[in-house]
Amino acid sequence: MQRKILVVEDDRLIAMELEERLVELGHAVLGPAHTIAEAEALLAGTRPDCALLDANVGGQSSVALGVKLAELGVPIAFCTGYDEIKNAPPALASAPVLTKPISDAELQAGLSKLLG
Repeated sequence: MQRKILVVEDDRLIAMELEERLVELGHAVLGPAHTIAEAEALLAGTRPDCALLDANVGGQSSVALGVKLAELGVPIAFCTGYDEIKNAPPALASAPVLTKPISDAELQAGLSKLLG
């Protein structure tokens, strides 16, 4: 069964590469969204099984989007060059942080944690 994974990443090359890897793993990709607004528009039409969020999308934090997704019951992971998410609220305390560049093993382990 294909799982829908929302990808929010402002770097188009990284987004394309991540999308290809997810498809190779048998998942369907929602997006990739290159802005928070694009991600919110995608969410208006469908609910993903999980989401991979760049922590900083075009200079805008994705934490608020992460909280919205958590409220909808969508598990998230942050994909970032940072080693932690600053000012993360309690709702996101257990969200995995996958540090870029993300290895195949890290991606698979993160997805396993998110999708159960």
